[in-house]
Amino acid sequence: MAEQIQLDLNAFKKESLTTISVMLALGLVTLALGPLTGGYRGFYLCLTLGLIITVSSAIYLVVIYTKTTTLKSLAVPTIQSLWISTSMGLGYVVTAYAPYFEINFPVATALFVIGWIMLIFGAFKLLTISRKTGIQLAV
Repeated sequence: MAEQIQLDLNAFKKESLTTISVMLALGLVTLALGPLTGGYRGFYLCLTLGLIITVSSAIYLVVIYTKTTTLKSLAVPTIQSLWISTSMGLGYVVTAYAPYFEINFPVATALFVIGWIMLIFGAFKLLTISRKTGIQLAV
């Protein structure tokens, strides 16, 4: 029985690492799109949201990779990291086409699509992790 729990923990750890790595990659893509926005406000938007996603994902990857020994100690930081990334994805959805940020159309479209990917993927994984582990989303 203990071996089965350990196998489940290892599989869940791999899933968590993959999930947060996807968010980290999307954050890096938005950072790369920053200089292409065509205006300083759009650049700062990409820089701010992209750095929040990238830094938080990187920190949580280190935490998950090094300090998880139980299912709860793995699920809680994964959920916290996904909340941050998903929220920043919502920021891209809401602000990508806003005239205030002066983002050119192709980059705004890319940010809008990335934002929706982050929202859908993040919400799906949050619900999946919560259901698998029994940990509530309000951690």
